[in-house]
Amino acid sequence: MTAADALATAYTHGPGRFVEVGEPPPFTATPGHRVPLRDLAAQGPFGAAVAHLLTDVATPLRWEPWNQYNDHRGYPSARAAFTVDVELVAGPARLRLDPARRALVGVAAPAVADEVRLDLVRRRDRLSPAYHEFGDVLTELEVGHVAAALVEHAARLGLRAHAEDLTVVVRSHRETGDPVPPLPPRGSGFGPRGISADPRPLPEAALHAFVRAVTSPPPGSPTRTDLRHRLAVRNVVGLADGWYDLDLRPVAPGPALLQVREAFGHTPQTIDVAAMNLALVTTGSAAEAVAADGPGGYHALLRAAGAMAQHACDAAARSGMFCRPARSIHDRVLEAAVRAPASHQVLYLLAAGRPRGAGFTYDLTPLPAPENP
Repeated sequence: MTAADALATAYTHGPGRFVEVGEPPPFTATPGHRVPLRDLAAQGPFGAAVAHLLTDVATPLRWEPWNQYNDHRGYPSARAAFTVDVELVAGPARLRLDPARRALVGVAAPAVADEVRLDLVRRRDRLSPAYHEFGDVLTELEVGHVAAALVEHAARLGLRAHAEDLTVVVRSHRETGDPVPPLPPRGSGFGPRGISADPRPLPEAALHAFVRAVTSPPPGSPTRTDLRHRLAVRNVVGLADGWYDLDLRPVAPGPALLQVREAFGHTPQTIDVAAMNLALVTTGSAAEAVAADGPGGYHALLRAAGAMAQHACDAAARSGMFCRPARSIHDRVLEAAVRAPASHQVLYLLAAGRPRGAGFTYDLTPLPAPENP
């Protein structure tokens, strides 16, 4: 048993029960020659856009001194373990991204023309072995987050991206010299004394933007038709509290967020879920996915759930909200609350609201190049 495992709480996972586990093992630097991402810009607009894409999605964007789980990238990762590596493949060259150094690790700089492949490498070992098979679930959800983030942000940069399995193909789509709008500061909530939402009503426009992100993902993002969603709403302008379909048809009136709190794995003093404005519960049938698509069907189901969550997180950020993905939940309690079909299991929970305040952060995004160097 490793030191990390000795410090970890014994993990038990099953319907209706869970416990937390210890810290992930530390990162180790990948040996090899490093090519700074900025060097891709020397190969033209496409190379510059690819470098920008990798920086925005897969490298640290800010550091929060008060937060025990740093760094923060363009997508969330359980306990900041970052269980997915990105490898750039261009012709015969394959280089792994070193996120902290914003560099590609390989033999030499790749030649990028108008298409590259980004392979997503699962690093389940960055989560403690005490997670057992649940660590695989978290990793597959993160694969979906990364793939969706690459697809969504590629369009901002004049690129076209398509995800399939563990690969995202990125191609040139238009001139890439246009100004790029800034990324919204995605976050999972600020609360040194407990994360809670702003008590003022959430504007209706924020709700609609959140729903559109789930129902209309960008082309090329991982999707499946066998995911089922239920939306809990509280304190939103123009909408009564309760459970809704994604077409905002009422399913059950009442204090839906209180039901989510009963299933949530942390106390209100840590995360006050009942005070949130929105909670999206995604369920699916692992057995039916495997029957339809073979052994990889369950993995594909989880990746699609992660991709959907990534788009919702980005939409929340653009609307001034935080969005907190969670799997520390009592499954059966939440499945009953959303009246899930008997064959379905909870895949993901997203809790969202406007933050009550903001913490001090260090912005790690690269400075723009001077106009007249």
